[in-house]
Order: sequence, then C-alpha cells, then structure tokens
Amino acid sequence: MRILLIVLLLLASPLRAFECGGSDLLAQMEEEQRSALQARAATYPFHTGLFWRATRGDTTLTIFGTYHFFHTRTDRHIAAVLPYAQAADVTFFEMNHDDITRFEKQSQSDASLMFITQGPTLPEIMDEADWQRLRTRMSALGIPSFMTAKFKPVFVSMIIGFSPCRMRAQTLGSKGIDQQLARQLHEDGYDTRSIEDPATIVKLLDAFTLEEQIAMIKLSLDLPQDPDDLQETLLQLYFRGEIALLWEFGKLLSLDYGGPTAQADFDRFERALLTDRNRAWVEVLDADAPGKNIFVAVGAGHLPGESGVLTLLAQRGFAIEPLNLE
Repeated sequence: MRILLIVLLLLASPLRAFECGGSDLLAQMEEEQRSALQARAATYPFHTGLFWRATRGDTTLTIFGTYHFFHTRTDRHIAAVLPYAQAADVTFFEMNHDDITRFEKQSQSDASLMFITQGPTLPEIMDEADWQRLRTRMSALGIPSFMTAKFKPVFVSMIIGFSPCRMRAQTLGSKGIDQQLARQLHEDGYDTRSIEDPATIVKLLDAFTLEEQIAMIKLSLDLPQDPDDLQETLLQLYFRGEIALLWEFGKLLSLDYGGPTAQADFDRFERALLTDRNRAWVEVLDADAPGKNIFVAVGAGHLPGESGVLTLLAQRGFAIEPLNLE
C-alpha cells in the first residue's frame, strides 16, 4: 500500500507547488542501487517521455502525461500543449471541467465520500499509540483532531504524506495543468470529456477493507523519507520524463517498507488503480477515435509499461512516436 503515497502525486487532486525545498533522494542513493532501479525502468516500453502521438490511418491521438500538482513549469507546459488541444475534435481528461465541478459540489454535500458517517471513528479503531502519532501529524498539517477522527482511513493515509509546508500551499489556490487546461477549453467552447466516471477513484479506494486502510495509515506514519524530499524527487523525475523510473522508485519504497504482504499489496493496487483503468480508457478512446483528431491529458504514470496506455494502443495498431514538449 506504500505506493499509494507515490502514485498520489500523479493520480490525485492537485495542490499548488510551494517553496518548501527538498532534496533528490535518487541522487543520495548508492550507485549500485540507483543503477539497478534505472536498469529495471529501462525495460518498460515507452519508459521515458511525456508527450506522444499515436496514429492509425486517418486517426490521430496526441497524448500528454500530466503532473496533477502545480509546479514551476505548469504554465510552460500549458502553452506547449494548448494548440494541440485546440486543434483536436475532442479532448479527454480523467475528469473534464463539468465533472470536476459536479464532483466538488458532491464532495461538499455528501460527507460519506471522504468521511466515516456510520460506525466507529479512527480513535476507536486504531491502537492508542498510533492514534496519538496520527493526531499529532495531522495537527501539524492544520487538521484538528475532531476532523481527523472522522476521515476515511484511506484519505488520511494520503494526507499525511504531505509536509506541513506543502499543505499550507493548498490555500493559495493554484491548480495543476489538468484542471487549468480543462477549464480553459471548457470556457472557450471546445468539446471536452471525462475518460471515466468521476467517482471511479473513490469507489476503487472504498474497495479496500477497513483493516487494509488502517494498515495504510500506519505505513504512512512509519515512512522515513521526508515529504519535501519525496516531492522533489518525484518532480525532478517528471521533469526529466523518467516516468518508469518514478514508478520503480515508488515500488522500491513499497517493497522496502510495506511488510510481509508488500508485493501482493503493490500488485493489487497497481492492478486496480492503474492497469485496469488503462485498459478501460483505451476501450473508450478506440471506440471514439476512428477518423478523429483526439487530445488526451491523463496522469503520466498511466503511459509507460506493458500495460500502459501507449503499449495498449500499439497493440491495437497505432504507431507511437514521441513529440517535443519544450
């Protein structure tokens, strides 16, 4: 379940980048371990790159792997990809602007999406020592104990992966490229669509048992890496387009700190949150694609690998080529 903290940065709702510092953890690794990670990442199909074109006959898909958090290159990336989106017949996001708006309103009106509304709360479920560690960590993030107590455990395990500095940045309001681009295209009257039901992620996370979710919290509390260092490492990997290496780095943390069931937990999470969704997305794209020019903006973690979006498209007869982003 440890990988949840890593993949969150590519799959979850955006926070704004903040001047919090942080060091690249890969640069601090022993050379042998870093080389082994890089070698494993190099075996992934389409292991590097953020911007791609897939063509089959008169059909063109332009695909951009996003980083859902605001960062120093967000505006530059928007300027680079916007002309492709404007030229497309339709643009697919994980959630388009209308669905983002509806989902945000639903989250505000339906507490059960993120909070425990029936049954025992976290202090009643958790060991006392772990609860005290959790409430202290959440308090440092500006979240009071009474609210922490009612959060669904899976969301708590995500939240405590952030540093207090980065959590404060949430109030500044800058959005990641997905939301910015979706809003701009919507306001300009372009055809934009969601590639999946907006409730998909919540349903997938709810499928984890309460015991598994509590285990996620404990693992999150025990994670030794500084959140600022973790964020900086992932961001630098993204800037370099080393998405397969980013995934292998997350897997390394998962297996190192995830306990005796780490491999099984990782495999289940990867299948539910990544590979199964990739296959569903490609079905949607392929059904809508014939004869069209389509732009696709989804989390970069979905692109590389044997079960990545690019490989799945190649298996359906699309020719894949990289595009220059910067």
